Amino acid sequence: MNMKNEPVYKQMYNDFLKKISSGVLKAGDRLPSEAELCKLYKVSRITSKRALDILADQGYISKQPGKGSFVIGGSLNLADKQANSPKTIGFIIPDFSDSFGTKLIYGIEERCAALGYQFVLRRTKDQVKEEEAAINALSNATGILLIPTHGEFYNSEILKLILDKRALVFVDRKMRGLAAPTVSSDNIKAGEEGIEYLLSLGHKNIAFFSIPVKHTSTVEDRRQGFIQGLAKYGINHNPSYFCQDLSNVWNLPFYSPEKTAEDVEIVAKHLKKFPEISAAFTVEYTIALIVKAAVESLNRRIPKDFSIITFDSPPALTGIPPFTYLCQDEYTIGKEAVEALHRIITQNDSFPGEDTLIPMKLITGASTGPA
Repeated sequence: MNMKNEPVYKQMYNDFLKKISSGVLKAGDRLPSEAELCKLYKVSRITSKRALDILADQGYISKQPGKGSFVIGGSLNLADKQANSPKTIGFIIPDFSDSFGTKLIYGIEERCAALGYQFVLRRTKDQVKEEEAAINALSNATGILLIPTHGEFYNSEILKLILDKRALVFVDRKMRGLAAPTVSSDNIKAGEEGIEYLLSLGHKNIAFFSIPVKHTSTVEDRRQGFIQGLAKYGINHNPSYFCQDLSNVWNLPFYSPEKTAEDVEIVAKHLKKFPEISAAFTVEYTIALIVKAAVESLNRRIPKDFSIITFDSPPALTGIPPFTYLCQDEYTIGKEAVEALHRIITQNDSFPGEDTLIPMKLITGASTGPA
């Protein structure tokens, strides 16, 4: 078998399609077993099984336990099956809410429909095992859009996608060092703009609140924007003002009251320790809610005594939004992510061009005021 710039399982799959199409393999013919394919193609059992599974899922063969795999239709209906085979784009997301994710899904869904793709959504609850299951469930998808889970280490299933040269685009979070494009907001620049706004109000003692970074590019970039925003005005950031051990906010729908209370207490202790802090820079909307609860527990008023700026917030239907926040253009991110994936699929290029950064917009709300 000639090696090409495509996954081995796909080469095996295409090899069998040619044999079925040309009539070399006819209806009723038995294919080699998984063990026989391992020796024939010099591949692992997992690879041979994957090739057969795809052939079975698409209706070309029938897998009969204890007997083997047999060709179903032969060359007569192969062309029709290929022409009618649905192209699918899967989107794997930790979770979504009014503050982030809903408009992103709208953008992806509508662009998929315009380009002729079926759209499949899988939610991982920010759990690695759920992410692995979602990737495996989309093994036959034409392409995958992925917001990776927060974590210190890369998921091995994501590494397999890269090694297999699957059509893959990361959304919102970049996986540094992996050869796949990312479409996300310009978090560094937005962080700088958020700090510039707080400085314009006279705040200089500003705390930074986040979950543990753990190689999560979104949080890393927002922290970098925070530091660079201060540096632009000749202010050195104070590492003591950083509080980065709050719970994973993606799991908010599953928060227990006890866990929420623990996070509020962590923030309150931090603010008691540094009473000179007059403003908070938070990396997620749910963390802004926790900070607000902690500030109010200390009998400080927002925004008269304390200001909060965050990223993302549910839209205000009327009046002033409850928080001043940096608003992501989720709809555009979704559309651009599908476009990037479509280029990979149609141009057979695993990494076409550079990453795409979408600007954010500062929305002034009721949580910020003069120092």
